[in-house]
Amino acid sequence: MKRAEWVISELGLESLMLAGVSIGWLKAWVLAAGASEVAVRLPGGDQQSSVDWQIFLASREELAVIAQGYDGEDRIALVNPDRDCLHFRAGGCQALLLPLGDVAYQRGAWLAALNDGEAMRPLYVSADASLPLKLEAGLYGSFHQPAGASILNAEGLLPEEQVIAQLKQQGLSVRTVESCTAGSIIARLCRIPGASEVVDRAWVTYTNQAKQDAVGVDAAVLEQDGAVSQAVVCGMAEGGADDSHLCIAVSGIAGPGGGSPEKPVGTVWIAVARQGSITVTRCLHLTGARSEIQARTVVAAVCLLLEYLSKN
Repeated sequence: MKRAEWVISELGLESLMLAGVSIGWLKAWVLAAGASEVAVRLPGGDQQSSVDWQIFLASREELAVIAQGYDGEDRIALVNPDRDCLHFRAGGCQALLLPLGDVAYQRGAWLAALNDGEAMRPLYVSADASLPLKLEAGLYGSFHQPAGASILNAEGLLPEEQVIAQLKQQGLSVRTVESCTAGSIIARLCRIPGASEVVDRAWVTYTNQAKQDAVGVDAAVLEQDGAVSQAVVCGMAEGGADDSHLCIAVSGIAGPGGGSPEKPVGTVWIAVARQGSITVTRCLHLTGARSEIQARTVVAAVCLLLEYLSKN
């Protein structure tokens, strides 16, 4: 087993933030490739440390400086964007110099170079918080198949990768109607290249009037049950769906204000609908800051969509 280290510059961290890729995912993928431990640090100090694998994520200019400390480079073609990754070997140690870009989408190429094409360990991905690896808010992982946990996949796939693949396989497209997530669900799905084949459109319906105007939610239902309710979120999803388009809708209270004893902050309703099928709903009771509640809602919505696709 190998000891590995991510060395990520400030520009690299900014790139990850823009791409929505967490440090948890980066560490898990390298562990799945065969590392026994993975550390993360900023550049500085002894560049060529005592680890077996070193992975640098930085701008081209920063990588050019780092590359001066290595000899005998190989180039690994990256397909999106059209860039190269520099690969160095020195004795039993390896270094990868990754340019800013879609690191997650291109991970197959640089992970295969790092572990000489060996098979990846199964990485079980689940929303079950009892799993030992925290991948991101609301998603966890394990290298041993957990008993009793609902598993999304065993290949370390991002849930949005699975959704896009499933939609293509089933010949369906997806729409979203979003209130408290403000378009973040559709944005997450559109991180994946090729999403345009199956992602149709989205509505952000923050106000009650927007829910009525955009997707035809009944005003009487809004008045009787309130915007954060099973009836309203069903109306949102069903109003956006047809026979060839699934629609996922969310309505919730992300806080920090706006809650009540009956519907405290963190109450979120999610629904997935398709014309001619039974609408599936889920109620979440989340805690944390506004951003955490929104992020967990997005993950839960994508997971519910996956669950729906697997059963219908």
